[in-house]
Amino acid sequence: MSLESSLAKFSWLKYYILKRDYDFRVMGSAHPILAMVGEDAQLTCQLLPKRTAMDMEVRWYRSEPSTPVFLYRGGDEITEIQMEEYRGRVEWIEDGITEGSVALKIHSLRPSDHGQYWCSFKDNNYLAETSLLLQVASLGSDPYIHMGGSVESGFQLVCTAKGWFPEPQVSWQDIKGEKLLTFSNHNFQDEDGLFYVESTLVVRDASTETVSCFIHNPSLAEEKGSDVSIPEKLQTEMASLKVIGPSQPILVRVGEDIQLTCSLAPKTDAQRMEVRWVRPHRHPAVYVYLDGAHVAAEQMAEYRGRTALLSDAMSEGRLTLQINDARISDDGKYWCLFEKDGVYQEADLDLKIVGLGSSPQISMEGLKDGEVKLKCTSEGWFPQPHVQWRDMEGNTIPSFSQDLTQGSQGLFQVEAILLVTNSSVVNVTCSISSPLLGEEKNTTFSTSESGMIYSQKRLLIWGLPLLLVGVVGLIWRKSGRKVWILLTSFLHPKGKDLEKVLKSSEVRMKDTCKRQTAAF
Repeated sequence: MSLESSLAKFSWLKYYILKRDYDFRVMGSAHPILAMVGEDAQLTCQLLPKRTAMDMEVRWYRSEPSTPVFLYRGGDEITEIQMEEYRGRVEWIEDGITEGSVALKIHSLRPSDHGQYWCSFKDNNYLAETSLLLQVASLGSDPYIHMGGSVESGFQLVCTAKGWFPEPQVSWQDIKGEKLLTFSNHNFQDEDGLFYVESTLVVRDASTETVSCFIHNPSLAEEKGSDVSIPEKLQTEMASLKVIGPSQPILVRVGEDIQLTCSLAPKTDAQRMEVRWVRPHRHPAVYVYLDGAHVAAEQMAEYRGRTALLSDAMSEGRLTLQINDARISDDGKYWCLFEKDGVYQEADLDLKIVGLGSSPQISMEGLKDGEVKLKCTSEGWFPQPHVQWRDMEGNTIPSFSQDLTQGSQGLFQVEAILLVTNSSVVNVTCSISSPLLGEEKNTTFSTSESGMIYSQKRLLIWGLPLLLVGVVGLIWRKSGRKVWILLTSFLHPKGKDLEKVLKSSEVRMKDTCKRQTAAF
């Protein structure tokens, strides 16, 4: 056998040994693993060919291997780098580890557990892995249909449900099973990851008798439905109570408390009713009152800790929701809904948040070619204020520029620039007004006074050396050389000879006097 043949055979043998020791693959479920929210799910993967994995590293992870769902290494469970949301919720099953079969059980499934998982085996420097798809699902509540507000030549039906996952599909059908065109759909995912759905249908055909709302779960291929008889619904609605809200917008300043009041007509005890204040959609709500208590789980995060129900007149059907510390984000439409005998009645309220800003500050930025540039600034306004310059007679002067910016809290900052080129314009006023409050703040600036002040400052600066010369000359005659030393160190710290300057001035003054005497 030649040397080349021997080397080739050795290389093949080495490859064969390595392949036997390290060349393996990982197999997982070929189909998605379907499990319900709140239940347990088991993810299993298998080494092929079968071999023990006791001395291997086995890692389960989502998108980042560095933060695993679970890590097994050297016979131990490594928890230091485990994803926080899986701590205490996963169980390592190693009954078949000697044959390369391992499993991970996830307890109390959440919507956030939905998605892809990776199972990897590592032996020395060789690594193989496979992916598995976990589908988490939840079949939510039955749809509930109630009447919304009236629209032109028709009325609205609203279908709601909660607790669905993944995001469901909503459809309306008539009595023949034909689909009806939806006016709007709103799906909201709550803090637990479950979907709340709200679908609105506009009914304009008076002959329509019955409509149905269906909610379909695409993962489970299951749906739930409800139907409503429109004539019966209309009759019930007309016979039920009415909800009355304020007819005018409610004006509240930033930082003050808001009170939203609704009442039933005729007066009816509302203590056993469901009452909710909502924004554009029923869920999540600004506030929910049910069975004599506040339902905190349905409240919008931005209103938590800021609301209180004033229920002194609840027995008469009058309820007031107080929202503390008004913010710009509170501005807008609200709805107050009362539920009685399975029927909702509502009233809308228009809340206007206002901010009366600071008094305008006027500054003169500079002089150029006879122009005076004035800048007026103010902050803390909402909604967008009206800004204008006026002269002494109250006439409007066009601004050179205006800049309105909205800060992080939603309040407006104002900056208006005015160029004054006409010397006859003496007094100008910067006025900023709130369109909702009908109030304004203004500041007047005198261009003549600013010029006079500027001139006076300039005269004082240039006249100071001459004044000092005269004063020091007088002191020299009175007190002698000691005063010179003091003044020299004070006025000329760099060592300039003030004595020479004053002597020169004295000589010039004497010459001037002699010339004036000769002239007489």
